[in-house]
Amino acid sequence: MTVGMDQADRHGHQPKGHSMQSASPRGRREKGAVPKISKGDFAPKDTENSPAVVSIESFEYTPAYFARWKVSASDLMLLLVISMAAVVVRCYKLSNPANVVFDEVHFGKFAGKYLNSTYFFDVHPPLAKMMFAAVGRLAGYDGVFDFKSIGLDYIAANVPYVAMRLMPALLGAATVPATYATVRACGYAMDTAALAALLVCVENGLVTQSRLILLDSPLVFFTVLTLLCWSMFWTVQDRPFSRVWWAWLLATGLTMGCAASCKWVAFFLIPTIGLSTLHDLWDKIADQSLSPARWSMHFGARAIALICVPVAVYIGWFSVHFAVLSTTGGDAAALSPEFQVTLDGAKQMVTDRDVYYGSEIRMRSTNARSGFLHSHLHPWQHDKGSGQQQVTIYSYADANNVWVVEPAYNRTVDTSQGLVPVRNGDVLRLRHKTTGRFLHSHDKRPAMSNDKNKFELSGYGFANFSGDSNDNFRVDILEGDPDIQGSATELQSIYSRFRLVHTNLHCMVFNSRKKLPKWAFEQIEVNCMRNCLPRMSTWHVEHAFHPNTTAGAPVRKASYRPLGMLGKIWEYNKLMADSNQNLIGDHPFAARPQHWPWLRRGTAYWGGPGRLIYQLGNPLIWWGSLAALAVFATVRMVLFLLDKRRIRLQLGGQRNQYISGAGFFALAWTCHYVPFFLMGRELFTHHYFPALWMAIIVMAFTVDLVTCRLPRLLRSAVYVAVAAAVLHAFHTFSYITYARTWTKDACLRAKWLPTWDLDCEHAIGGLKGTVPPVAEPVLVDSKPENGVDQAVPKAADQVSNDPKYVQPEFINLPLDNGSGNKMIQPQLVQALPADNDDQAHNEL
Repeated sequence: MTVGMDQADRHGHQPKGHSMQSASPRGRREKGAVPKISKGDFAPKDTENSPAVVSIESFEYTPAYFARWKVSASDLMLLLVISMAAVVVRCYKLSNPANVVFDEVHFGKFAGKYLNSTYFFDVHPPLAKMMFAAVGRLAGYDGVFDFKSIGLDYIAANVPYVAMRLMPALLGAATVPATYATVRACGYAMDTAALAALLVCVENGLVTQSRLILLDSPLVFFTVLTLLCWSMFWTVQDRPFSRVWWAWLLATGLTMGCAASCKWVAFFLIPTIGLSTLHDLWDKIADQSLSPARWSMHFGARAIALICVPVAVYIGWFSVHFAVLSTTGGDAAALSPEFQVTLDGAKQMVTDRDVYYGSEIRMRSTNARSGFLHSHLHPWQHDKGSGQQQVTIYSYADANNVWVVEPAYNRTVDTSQGLVPVRNGDVLRLRHKTTGRFLHSHDKRPAMSNDKNKFELSGYGFANFSGDSNDNFRVDILEGDPDIQGSATELQSIYSRFRLVHTNLHCMVFNSRKKLPKWAFEQIEVNCMRNCLPRMSTWHVEHAFHPNTTAGAPVRKASYRPLGMLGKIWEYNKLMADSNQNLIGDHPFAARPQHWPWLRRGTAYWGGPGRLIYQLGNPLIWWGSLAALAVFATVRMVLFLLDKRRIRLQLGGQRNQYISGAGFFALAWTCHYVPFFLMGRELFTHHYFPALWMAIIVMAFTVDLVTCRLPRLLRSAVYVAVAAAVLHAFHTFSYITYARTWTKDACLRAKWLPTWDLDCEHAIGGLKGTVPPVAEPVLVDSKPENGVDQAVPKAADQVSNDPKYVQPEFINLPLDNGSGNKMIQPQLVQALPADNDDQAHNEL
């Protein structure tokens, strides 16, 4: 597999006399030719004119080894072969299985929502989902099939699922030639680039993920494309502000924006590209031939391309998202009223503007979007409580959300001159209209907390009892609408934002956002909290009505102002951030970051008689890439220590190339891996895929370093051995990648680690490895006709939803999709729950 590089030797070195631009400004001048390189500059010593200078003083490295890559005929031929192989690997038996798999329950459903223009909420940005919707539309999908559970039959429902799976498969295949091009742009020879492409091509985890209607394949594709464009940008550093220079720089920003528009994991490209850019600009300061004005031009160009362009792309895709999802849906309840009124079919809230004593009001939690202050005729049942009437937050408007504004205990209001408005600082009581009890607080702990600064809120009162001072609350208006006169001094519907302060306990009515137990109908807890921040203790009146307003007299009205596009994007992204933080569950296949690089376990996606899909990477590639990262860290530390003693190892002439290239991708791996340790949310192995690709690049660079001084034949033998080993591992685990039929013995032999929880009972020879007998006709109750009971087969959707029915072609049903509606699990079925990234939308 030893091939020559265009105008370079087999190790990626440029021949003597060949000009190469420097990634560092040291030794490079922009407006002239690159400084001449004298004989012997490339071996064995380093030079200031090398593409990746590592100075003893700074020990900094440039982002890649940026030799000018001129695409040769051999490159094109190899790219063609690699691309064809990648398409075959990704698209082989793409129709298998013909059932909903894993998170296709979410992202297939979302594609249907786009096609029906029905608003929905998801914790991920929209681009990848819109791509699935576009492909579905082209393939004839009508958006009716709801993808509601793992295992549902695509063929029976006439869903063009193969076309929808083809899109991520082709994107996954495209990452293979993109890997080849990235390695070549970093100055490496064709054999190393081909090896890196092969490692990406036969990585079982990436293959599995790219064959399904999932977001990770578009994410990885745009991430790889971003780093390819960035590497190509560095190959034209001797031609600043030329067309090709601008093209690669702008392409980097464009693809980075697209990656961030698929999943937020792509935000880790910001420190990756950002640190590289800062290092470059810092080095340019040392270039005395570069005037301040010229340096400012470099700074401005990068700011435009790497900040403005990605932001514009991100905003642009969200604008398309909201333009398509124009009709209100069930998920719209999670949004602010100002957002909801922008959707077709949403209720346009128009209410009396002024709030008077005697007004009937409905209060909404302003910032949490959890719903309305609510009470019902059920007592608190927790051990710490009073047993008085529950006061909660409820997401939907109903009669139990209505409160009547009354004067404070033992106080009266003179209404002889007309209705009296509620003003800032007034002390009042709120009487629950349905039950007649007053909003009340006292020295009792709330249901969900033992904090001494939190107190229970209840409804208190009974017949012939006028209440007590613990019913009193003060209205503190925090802000009003600057365009509405008096909204900061008098309580007005919609426009005034206020807090309710208990006059005895000095606590504020506070939305804890905690879900109460079933005895409180799993509504949201509200309590009275001291020293709380305004965000969760701010309220506004959404509806107000006074029964004594004079008929026909003009009444000032209030309504929500629709949000503009930027306001909608801002609110939606804040909700995405809150929802991501709240994705804390107990999914059986969740995995923490410390377990990812050494492939402690995979993720079960689907199971059928004799076959299953278990997302498990190619272990030789995962372990080899982890070892390569360790080798780079060790080499870098050793070189650092030796350089301090003025001992400068050349690593067989590969020092600059290896330290710069592997260093950049090791930095990228760090930026895409380490931040996950700071996340408390539920995580899965597939979150590691972008970092895995970067580790694979380091692995290819490390193999090149180890073999750079070997004889040509021996070097080729090492490359062939590595390729053969990973191909053998790929074939071994292809059964769980492609849902191929295999035996229980083969499954057990594939458990290289005891932590790999493959369900070998699905294989032939296991308890679930054979097709169950044909079910008897399913009967439903029906009225006898002519005295004879009729056996009426259930409709297809009724059968598929019957928890006692096991379809013969699949056995996976969701255990709990985050909605709390758990399905009964048949004895012969091992249910595999879907990833709960969509759990937040079900809880809002």
